Amino acid sequence: MTEQDSNSVKKKILLIDDDEENLKSLQGTLESAGFEIKTCSSSARAMEYIGDFKPDLAIMELLLGEPDGYTLLRQIRKSKDYSSLKVIILTVKSFEFDRVRSFELGADAFFNKPISPEELLKNVSRTMDYRPHLTFWGTRGSLPSPGSETIKYGGNTSCIEVRLSQEKILILDAGTGIRKLGLKLMQEGGKKKINLLLTHPHWDHIFGLPFFVPTYIPGNEVSIYGARHGDISLREVVAGQMESIYFPITIKEFGARSYFQELSEGEYFIDDVKVQTHFLNHPGQTLGYRIWCGEKSFAYITDNELPPPPPDSTGPSHKRKKLINFLKDVDLLIHDSSYTDQEYKTRVGWGHPPLSELLSLALAANAKELKLFHHEPDHTDQDIEKMVEFSLERLKKEGSSMKCSAAAEGEHIFF
Repeated sequence: MTEQDSNSVKKKILLIDDDEENLKSLQGTLESAGFEIKTCSSSARAMEYIGDFKPDLAIMELLLGEPDGYTLLRQIRKSKDYSSLKVIILTVKSFEFDRVRSFELGADAFFNKPISPEELLKNVSRTMDYRPHLTFWGTRGSLPSPGSETIKYGGNTSCIEVRLSQEKILILDAGTGIRKLGLKLMQEGGKKKINLLLTHPHWDHIFGLPFFVPTYIPGNEVSIYGARHGDISLREVVAGQMESIYFPITIKEFGARSYFQELSEGEYFIDDVKVQTHFLNHPGQTLGYRIWCGEKSFAYITDNELPPPPPDSTGPSHKRKKLINFLKDVDLLIHDSSYTDQEYKTRVGWGHPPLSELLSLALAANAKELKLFHHEPDHTDQDIEKMVEFSLERLKKEGSSMKCSAAAEGEHIFF
């Protein structure tokens, strides 16, 4: 990390440790890098210090008096006033339990003592500059479509990575895009705790799961969430595509600790992340997700048919109203946009919407931004851009300020 510009506002860091020598050492290193530092050797007064000093980052030991580090971390994360405060655990405790528990309670990073000044500054910079974001690893629907005509928006099927912190990883769907995501996670190093949220088990949404390397690595933890399908459990649904007649490796070969959590419509907290679910209009049990990142939220709705209302209709159907309420005022809506209006006429009942009805839904829900997603495999980059142009023209006619674009493989969206 380079020293901060002398003309910029100094970033503030609170050091919490009952080891006075360690506090002095850390203070000297960080002050020399241009940070404003305050130290606290009494955990009982830590919340008071946070309130008065209003730091951008807290670096704290776990082995403290009363309250201990875990309790203090929990207090920080339960306070709405300090929800944006970054927290680094710097501790003598080197057990895997302590690392995992710290992240469960909301730590942004975890390191062991002793730490060199160079490593300290590098990791402080990385943590303070970190911004929660999502990344599109697969944007295509139905089946992969690699080739020269799909370079811009991508040919891999549905997969989105959501990083709310360096260690908190949510993945939406396991299409072919998840293969490269898995390789990237392995390159990062360290043990991974991953939450995979499946919308439904059609091939294009689970193609890549057998090739997701982190599931085979001992020490990792992978929790898979999704709906039950009648008398077929979620575990059976996932295991089915990896039976020996279809694939040479079964889920018994998973080296990671693997858990299967069945969801229905409702509200859940997954690693302290608020997740709401809604059943969608698609063959089988299909879930849509609304995920909260602090005060902001995004919705992932694919696959979902939105048939035009009957000619004599006076308003949206009951199911459409429920979905509108589920999406109300969402900051980002990622939605299935498989068909143009003309294409939909010959594909009614296939489980995907015509573009005009998607735009009507987004407008009714007052979405701030719309991402066209689940691109039809025969649609070229040029076809998708025409759909974006159509959407922008419609939004302009409606007097809407909603942003609209097509999801592209490799694209990042920061919260």
